[in-house]
Amino acid sequence: MWALNEVEGLVKKAARGAGFPVGQAEDLGRVAAFLAGTGGSIAPVTAALQEPISGVDVRWDNDQVTVVQGPAALIGPIIRDAFAMGCKTAVLAKLAHTPLVGAFLAQSGVAQKWDGKTVMPSDTTVLTPTCKAVAIPDADWQIWLDLAAKTYVPETAASRLAGAGAGLTDND
Repeated sequence: MWALNEVEGLVKKAARGAGFPVGQAEDLGRVAAFLAGTGGSIAPVTAALQEPISGVDVRWDNDQVTVVQGPAALIGPIIRDAFAMGCKTAVLAKLAHTPLVGAFLAQSGVAQKWDGKTVMPSDTTVLTPTCKAVAIPDADWQIWLDLAAKTYVPETAASRLAGAGAGLTDND
């Protein structure tokens, strides 16, 4: 069992290890905690962490934003921000991205209705996360740990001399 802050923190580190910029890593961590806290599947988060990072191609046309290409973890915040700016409709390039984009919107308090790859804001109620410990499947947790490990400084004599880890002396 894990606390939501542990879920959020590990996903942030995993996203950095996967190569995401700091802001998107923070967003993805919050979305992971939201999904876990509302009882949703965290599989879209793990899939997003393993999706290759590529350029984002988004087209704006009056009240609609259309995603031509891009990873779900990068387009989720774009659509969230588009709705905050008054956009009425968003169309995704991939149906597989709908769960994560929906979670980005819900985590930000944006209720939504979907028609295939098209999403519009709605006036429904958004779930709120629980404050109790959550279970994360071991396979997902291990993927997150492996990606987070890519951010660690390698253990060397020089890093120990510089104070990494417990250092060369332990005076506790």
